[in-house]
Amino acid sequence: MAYAILGISDVLFWGVILAIAVIAELATLNLVSLWFIFGALVSLIASLFGASVTLQFTLFVVMSAIGFLVFFFAIKPRLANRVVRATNADRIIGKEGIVIEPVDSLAGTGQIKVQGQIWSARLEGDGRITEGELIRVLGIAGVKAIVEPVAGDMPRTS
Repeated sequence: MAYAILGISDVLFWGVILAIAVIAELATLNLVSLWFIFGALVSLIASLFGASVTLQFTLFVVMSAIGFLVFFFAIKPRLANRVVRATNADRIIGKEGIVIEPVDSLAGTGQIKVQGQIWSARLEGDGRITEGELIRVLGIAGVKAIVEPVAGDMPRTS
C-alpha cells in the first residue's frame, strides 16, 4: 500500500530526502549529513515494503540517531587521531639563508637559498631585501617562503 507524504508518494518523498542528503554530503565533504543518508535509505526501503508513514518516520529518526552516534563515538575519534606528517618544506622554517634575487614586496619577486634549496620568497611586511643579505624563514605560504632580514638588518623600502 502506497502512502502520501506532502502530496507525493512516500517512496518519492524518501528518495528526495535521500538525494538531498547525498548532495549536501558531496557538497561539504565534512560528514555533516551521513547519518541522514542512512536514515532516509532505511525509510525508503521500509516504504517499498509498505510500512506505515509513522513507522517510516520513526525509522528515519531512530536510524539517523544511531548513525550519528556511531559516527560520533566510533568513526570521528579515529579520524581525529590521524597523524599529520611534516613535509620536507617544514625543515627550512626558522633557518637562515641568503637572498639570491632581491625580495620585493611590491613587485612580488625574490628568491632565497636555504639549506641548498632555492625558494621563491616574500617579506612578511612591506619592503625590499637586496641580493646577498641574510634572511630567516618565518613560514611557508603556498610555494613561497615568508622571510625577514636576520637580526639588525631592516628591510629597505624602494
